Amino acid sequence: MPLSDSLNVVPLVAVIALVVLAAGGAARLFYASYRYFRATPLQRIRMRQAWAVSRRWRRLAPNIGLARVDENTKGRKDLQGNTAKPVTVVPRIKVFPEPWGIRAIIKTIPKVGAAEIEKAGGWLADAWDCQTVEVRRLKAGLVEVRGIVGNPLDEHRPYVWPVLEEWVLQLGHNPWMRELAIPLRQLSGIKVAGLPGYGKTMLMLAWMASLANRPSVQFAIFDGKTSDPRYGDWGQAGERAMFVVGDNPETANQRLTELVRMIKDRPASLVEERGTHKFWKHGPTEANPLVLVLVDESHNYTDSKGLTGKDKQVIESNQRMFQTMSKEGRALGVIPIIATQKQTGDAIPTAVRDNLEVGVCFPVFTIDAAEAALGAGIRKDEPNDPSGLVDKGSSVGVCVVTGIPGLGGRYDRVRIGDLDEDQLPAYIASTSHLRRDIIPAAAPTVVDVSAETTNVRADESAGTSVPLQKKTRRRKSA
Repeated sequence: MPLSDSLNVVPLVAVIALVVLAAGGAARLFYASYRYFRATPLQRIRMRQAWAVSRRWRRLAPNIGLARVDENTKGRKDLQGNTAKPVTVVPRIKVFPEPWGIRAIIKTIPKVGAAEIEKAGGWLADAWDCQTVEVRRLKAGLVEVRGIVGNPLDEHRPYVWPVLEEWVLQLGHNPWMRELAIPLRQLSGIKVAGLPGYGKTMLMLAWMASLANRPSVQFAIFDGKTSDPRYGDWGQAGERAMFVVGDNPETANQRLTELVRMIKDRPASLVEERGTHKFWKHGPTEANPLVLVLVDESHNYTDSKGLTGKDKQVIESNQRMFQTMSKEGRALGVIPIIATQKQTGDAIPTAVRDNLEVGVCFPVFTIDAAEAALGAGIRKDEPNDPSGLVDKGSSVGVCVVTGIPGLGGRYDRVRIGDLDEDQLPAYIASTSHLRRDIIPAAAPTVVDVSAETTNVRADESAGTSVPLQKKTRRRKSA
């Protein structure tokens, strides 16, 4: 092609390129306008906020330490021989509107990663008109920043009841408006901590109510709040349970002994029914139901501080049986849910606490109490620290959870769904016709009776005693 013809083609190519760019820009503008006019008033506010954040990012990032000067451009000369200004590299950002605020995806650059972005979180919150921002590393090179406008946990929603086919315990919604639930399959147990009056017992009653209409679920209740459980929070609900125990450690010891015996006997029962000892392979049945052991104020059964003699022995026996339940119950369909005002080692043994994989912590006064319930990582997660939620005006029904699939070992705040405090126990009691006592009877135990005293050789599975006269050995004369 002659050179003159080539030069004539250049303007044509430029015009076509400009037309394509203009068409693309017009299409994007049309799509954005369409979304904007179809949106609700709240969505429009979030969209305008997201556009503003995206537009101001290149000016904001260098001022809060989230941009870096390209060292390779220092000392360069321009065409006139003068020293050129170094290039400032700003991380790329994409901003999306969300019901709770805005969500930004930032592409990291050298020396500007997740740690630097988290350190600048306070500045970002102010610049983006957000109450708080939370930073999370998605994968290598990508960081997610969530800016929360207001407090989404102030919004109250009805409690979500699970469908019949689901084996979960519902919680509520997190700050991102997502409903959270605890799967029951292969669950070793749940620890629930928090100050009184913030919703521990009500949440446990909701869990019981969500499964009470299933004949393949049975309950055991330890009400450590009152000496006579008929007049406590679990009074009506106790009609659906195999048994209800008050705050007496010795009575609790007897019932714990029965539960441990059931755990020991269950593998044989499972093999007889379904040919395998694995409970969750076929799931709960009426013959071998799921057993939820609900323990309220558990420290009354496990705290041995200041006790001696027989009283201390009973408490230590309770501790051992709770430990057996938390270690062996998972694969056999026996799930302990242990609640107390403090999960510290002097109130509940760490061997029990550390085997309960899901932690739920309502407001507490100290970070030490929060760590006992949620693990050491909570000390580094200030936004989710439950010791900052101590406010009965706004935080009743708000908790921090960990150990749930999807959290990846991290923590999340949850607003428990609203429940009818009066109707809940009555509904549970209305399902009392489904109650069955599945604890096997104790086998007879041999007892040695000496000439002077009776020594009972019985372990924790003691049952009906059968006396046996012990033979007396005579010392041989010299």
